[in-house]
Parts: sequence; C-alpha cells; structure tokens
Amino acid sequence: MLLRSAACRTFRYFFIHVFGLAIFIWAALPASAQVLPNVPIPSSGPVTGLRQQGLYVTAPVTVDGQTVIRIAAPASGGALPIDTRVLLVQNAINQILAIDPDRNTTLYDPHSLKINITREGSQYALEARDDRHSAGVAIVTVTSNDANAFGLKDEDLAAQWQTQLQSALKTALVKRQPQAIRNNIFRVVRVAVVLAIVTAALFVLWLVLQRAIARTKKRVEERQESLARGTIDTAAAHGGGAAHDLRRRALALGVRAAAPEQRLRRYRAYSSGLVWLCIVLWAVAITWALFLFPQTTPTAQFIVGATGRIIFVWLVAGLLDRLLELAIVRFADAYAHRGATSEDRARHTLRAPTISTAVGGFKTVVILFVAVLVTLGQLNIPIASVVTIGGIAALAVGFAAQTLVKDVLNGLLVLIEDQYVVGDFVMIGDYNGIVENLTLRMVQLRDLRGYLITIPHSSVTQVVNGSRNWARVDYRIAIDPSADLKKAVETLRATLDAMAHDRDWRTSILEPAEWVGVERVANNGVVLRVSIRTAPLRQFDVRREINERVFIAYKDAGIALGVDPLGPPVPSPQGSPDPV
Repeated sequence: MLLRSAACRTFRYFFIHVFGLAIFIWAALPASAQVLPNVPIPSSGPVTGLRQQGLYVTAPVTVDGQTVIRIAAPASGGALPIDTRVLLVQNAINQILAIDPDRNTTLYDPHSLKINITREGSQYALEARDDRHSAGVAIVTVTSNDANAFGLKDEDLAAQWQTQLQSALKTALVKRQPQAIRNNIFRVVRVAVVLAIVTAALFVLWLVLQRAIARTKKRVEERQESLARGTIDTAAAHGGGAAHDLRRRALALGVRAAAPEQRLRRYRAYSSGLVWLCIVLWAVAITWALFLFPQTTPTAQFIVGATGRIIFVWLVAGLLDRLLELAIVRFADAYAHRGATSEDRARHTLRAPTISTAVGGFKTVVILFVAVLVTLGQLNIPIASVVTIGGIAALAVGFAAQTLVKDVLNGLLVLIEDQYVVGDFVMIGDYNGIVENLTLRMVQLRDLRGYLITIPHSSVTQVVNGSRNWARVDYRIAIDPSADLKKAVETLRATLDAMAHDRDWRTSILEPAEWVGVERVANNGVVLRVSIRTAPLRQFDVRREINERVFIAYKDAGIALGVDPLGPPVPSPQGSPDPV
C-alpha cells in the first residue's frame, strides 16, 4: 500500500511538470493571434557584463539574452557613458524586433532584413533595412574606441559586427513569427508527450525494481535473522558442542547470502540510475524548450550559465556515481564466479560483497571531491588554493585522528591480503566468532552467546582464521599396551578409509588419512596419531564422527583403550579456534 501510494505521488509529480511548461507558454500567448508579445528593454538600469580590456571598458549588446557584440568606451570616461550607449543600441534592436499589433507579426521582415554599413564622415555605422522600410534604423556606430579596444581597423570591425547582427537579428525575427511560435509550441508538446511516455516506462521499471529490492532485502534480513536466532537458541540448548554446526552453517549461509546482497546493490544502482537519468532528460528538454521562445531565452541563457553548469555537474556526478556503482557490482559478480576450484569460487563469493562495499564508498568520496572542485571553479574560486587548504586541513585531521587513519589503512590491508571476510570464523586476541560485518575501520564478530563484538583494525595484531580454504583434524587415540598394535593401526586406517568413501562424508573429507603412526609409547598406553584434511569448518564434525566410529570398531575388534601418558594436547590461545 505504501509503495502504491508513493508510486501515485511520483506519477502525479512527473505528469504535472511534463505539461506544465506547455500550458504556461500557451497561456502566456495573446488569445487573438497566439503570438508572444514584444518585451521592451528597460529604459534604465545598471549595465551588467562589463569587462576591462586594456585602457577600455567593454559592455555586451544582447539579443534574446545572448551576447552579439561588445562595444567599448575609455575606462577613464568619455563624452558618452558606456551604459547610455548600450541603452541606445538595445533600444534600436528592440525597435527592429517590435511586434506590429495590426498584423500580429514583427515590424521587420526576417527574409528581407539587411544590415548595411554606412559611412558618416570618418566613422562607420550599421543600420537595418527591409522591403517594408525604405528608411534605415541606425543600430550602432563603430568608433575609434571600439576599433582600438579590439585591435582592428574600423572597416574590419564594422564588417564583423554586420555579420553577427545580421545572423542574430534574423534568427530573433524568425522566432517571433506566429507560425514559428506555433511550430515551436507543437514541438514542445510532442517532446513533452514523448518524455511523458519515456518517464512512464522508466517509472514502471522503477516500480519493478522497488519490488525486487523489497523481496531481496526481506530475503537477506530473514537469513541473517535466522542465523542469529539459530546461533543463540542452539548454543543455549546444546552448549558449546553445537558451535561447530553453527560455524559450518554460518559459512554456508554467508556464501548463499552473498548473491542476494549483490543483487540488492545492483537493483538499488539500477533504481537510482533510472531516477537520475529521468532528471537529466527533463532538465535537457526544459532548457531546450526555453531556448525556442524569445521570452524564455534569457532564462535558458541563465540556466546554461554558471548556475546551469553547476546543476549539470551535480546531475552528472549523481548519474556517474550510480553507473560506477552498477559497474562495481557487475565486476564483483564476475569476480565471485572466478576460480579454478569450488573452494576458490566460494572464497571469492564471500570476498565480493565486502570489497564492492569498500570500493563503492571510496568511489563516492572521489566523485564528490571532484564535483566540489568543479563547482568551485564555476564560481571563479581558485582551485589551487582550495586544494592547498584542503591538504593542510587533511594533514591536521590526520594528526588529530591517527588511530582512525591506522584503522582505515589496516582495513585496506585486510581486504587486499584476504585475511578474513564476512562469514569466516576467526579468533582475534581473546575473542572468537563469526565475522558479521567488516568495514575499513572495524570488524564485528558474533560469538556463540550471541554477543556482537566490535574490534577496530588498529588493535588487531594476530588473526586465526578457521574457515580459510581447508582445515585439518589432528587425531590421537591411546590403546592398551597389551593390545595388538598392528591390528589397531590397520583397524584405524580401515575405519578412516571407509569414512572417507562414505557418501555423507565425501565432501567433508578432502583427502584420506595423510599418515597414520605411533606417536608415543608408555607403560599405561600407546598413542596412535593420524592427520586428515577436511573442508573449511568441517574438522569439528569429522572429529566427532571419527571418535564414534573408532570406538565402535575397536570394541568390535576387541582392542582395549589405554591412557595417553601426556594427556590431551592443549592448544595455545592462538593455536586453534575450536573451544572444545
């Protein structure tokens, strides 16, 4: 219900903004002729866009918000201030672009408009004529100040301005014709309809992805909750002996849950990418539509100016972040299926989510940093100064947070060296448990009591990994000195070979007994020792099964058990993660 409600609100939002622009433009047109009215240039006001150019100051002359030419005046002042001159030129251009209310069209014909160069004494001037007006309208006079400011001859600068004004004024007149306005309105409506259809399609895909995200997230949460609940309940009911089953189940669950977690990140990347793509499409379309009409062209110029460029930078940054996130997820998926053996593929499957999460965070930081630098550049703030200040600040923060930096560096080494990943059973110092969460700063273990233990990477000196690639059972059993030693060794070897070929234990025992022999001899017992390589975290189950099978086999063979003269082997604190 909540998803449906959010979908309806999103659709209404896009629908309103799709047709809002077309409705606004159409409503702004006169009802009789459906043409845009002429917008007069203000008769007063400060001139913007002044630029110092040697001994002169230049100011822009614009047509529909776009600079066509720049006129100059001495920086020290002159007989005619530059703002007054700009106002005169803009009023002349406004007169040429004015609308004839009787004919609902422009006073000047765009097809016959000509910008001519006339000479008044030693100065050149530009005027506009067409088939309807025999008397020309003076636009601008090319002065010696203009020529000196741009380093050109008067006649060359006049010819250059003639070309620029001819093109700009003709384009502006064409845009003001009723038929051109109607055609542009239809173009805007058609593009809006197409974008509405594209938006609807993207919205449907977004809804599908949201449902897939909800299902996948629920599946991952259920598996994690089932693991945590099973760890606590089973450990409480059966004691420490059940810990080995839980560790094995945790590793298997970690391998199975890695794929849904990768799918969840991929779905989220697709979803965010669709949103950003839709935003970029609408931003480009709206800007394009604003350029079609004289009234909105200045707004379009403003959008594509510094403000528009800054917005575009952050839109591109967001879209790039989503695309790179998708690429990282796809690379992690490919990495998870690499490996010559099933053990390598299982290990890669466990490493992929952890590495992709860490790389994804680093990627986002880099994109944000670059976007901030580009934004500062658009605001005319020297980037070199910002980088220098940022470097000093980073150095100060580094001295103040040396432990945090050490945590992050050690976390990078953990990922690069593959010391442990989520799903491994490890012993770190006095703590052991299953790795439940791993970031660049810390690792979190879930022990057999259900406690969550957080350990910063900087405090980790030694790690014992009990689930890396393979494990080994170092098995010892004492028999009575009077028993048949040869028969006891053969019975032990036969029992282990039968177990290795058993269908239920074939995948747990990687190799049959590597070696079997006599470890110690004493008056009260002879110790036999055997070594068996097993799958990760299966050594505990294999040991218990060997105990049961060997006890039954020796009992059937009439071989009496003895006493180990040195007692059971005592592992060091960092020797074996098995607490039993």
